[in-house]
Amino acid sequence: MDVVREFIELAPDSDEEAAFKVIESVYEAYRTFQPEKIEAVQLPEYSVWDGTLPKLFKSLAEVKDFHKKDQENTKARGPFSFTLNPLKIDIHGDFAIVLCHMAAAWAPPNALSADMRLTDVMRKVDGRWMMLHHHESFEPDGYSHI
Repeated sequence: MDVVREFIELAPDSDEEAAFKVIESVYEAYRTFQPEKIEAVQLPEYSVWDGTLPKLFKSLAEVKDFHKKDQENTKARGPFSFTLNPLKIDIHGDFAIVLCHMAAAWAPPNALSADMRLTDVMRKVDGRWMMLHHHESFEPDGYSHI
């Protein structure tokens, strides 16, 4: 089944573009093994549901430990590359909901490629978009319901 994705254009210097760029910067920091740059855009009450683990990480200590293990796993898997595209971004005052599609790929020795769905809830603090919650999941391949 072919999936049709309708990506949106972001107006330059808009809140939508600024919020999206935060998400993009997180994956760039992940790609280059810089978890401190990821943590710099996370609010103290940040939580994450990662695409590869069932646990909801709900505290900064849990998230920091998760980042360490996640970086080790990525180094073992192989070089990471990604293409991130916005699908829908809603701004509600100082809150934003950012929905994206990500084509992710890890090169050998343990290659993997996947289409992923990302949902981020963000809050604007002192003029900067910060991450409140991040959820990623693997996009299903086709329709699975009876």
